[in-house]
Amino acid sequence: MVIRLPSAREIAEIVGGEIEGDGDFVPNGIAESEEAGPEDLTVWDGKSPISKEVGVVVGGERPPSKVKAFVKVGNYREALARLLSHFEPPHPFEGVSEAAFIEEGAEIEEGAAIGPFAYISRGAVIGRGAVIYPFAYVGPNARIGEGTIIYPFAYIGWGVEVGKRCLIHPGAVVGAEGFGFVRTSEGWLRIPQIGKVRLGEEVRIGANTTVDRATFSETVVGKGSKIDNLVQIAHNVRIGSHTVIAAQTGIAGGTKVGSYVVFGGQVGVADHIEVGDGVIAAAGSGIASNVPPGKVLGGKIPARDRNRFNRSAALFYKLPDIYAKLLELMRKSSDSTG
Repeated sequence: MVIRLPSAREIAEIVGGEIEGDGDFVPNGIAESEEAGPEDLTVWDGKSPISKEVGVVVGGERPPSKVKAFVKVGNYREALARLLSHFEPPHPFEGVSEAAFIEEGAEIEEGAAIGPFAYISRGAVIGRGAVIYPFAYVGPNARIGEGTIIYPFAYIGWGVEVGKRCLIHPGAVVGAEGFGFVRTSEGWLRIPQIGKVRLGEEVRIGANTTVDRATFSETVVGKGSKIDNLVQIAHNVRIGSHTVIAAQTGIAGGTKVGSYVVFGGQVGVADHIEVGDGVIAAAGSGIASNVPPGKVLGGKIPARDRNRFNRSAALFYKLPDIYAKLLELMRKSSDSTG
């Protein structure tokens, strides 16, 4: 795909920056700062290596390079996001494909696009401007919000509610059966999960992530929350707004996670506990009990205050020396009393 780049002046308008230099210059391509040349555009973090001569640089401070134009911004990462959004390729289809399967009673609102071999069940509502990619499945009575994008092989179960402008990536499963069983004398008896899943506006669900339906109420992911690939969110979990959860995290059933929480990769959260607003859990943390708002956690199971954990971890590597000194003190004490 050929991308026509805007002029330096247009780039400044896109990112909301102030331009210095030749506003009419049009770069030929986008490159990493170290590889960018005199005809390229780059976004610079102020620390990474950068070429001696670059066409257009977007960043928080002027680089030492020779540049044709410099666009000063307050936050280079935000500028990068706005810039790349401008160049995101369009969806490869429009309208409702004749090869899509749409059951009688489904409602497709104006401007929605349904790709070949997508399956839209009876009673489902596809909102204005939503995009359903090929081989995606939308179950009975599910509701897909305006402008939401559902990528190939995603599963949206019956009765699931997806808010406006969400992104559901390939292989994601929203509305699978929650993991509920009761032990009997004859084995494990399945507890049917008849609740639903509700995603707020602008939620992102990563590839091959699962969000299980509730037993009889709701599993909820709040507005603006971003869920990475390969995350397990169990039945009846409630996640607040603008929370970020990295890959391979697992959250057990009935747990409440607050707003603006950050979980690193492979965080494990026990069932039926509460994690307060603004909590940060480092990668690999195991959370086994309630966590008050604002705590920063690290360590395995159970996760604990990160500063205390780091001090303990540092001490761990000194244990052989400490043990040797302890033995020497014990020997001297024994000699003096003997």
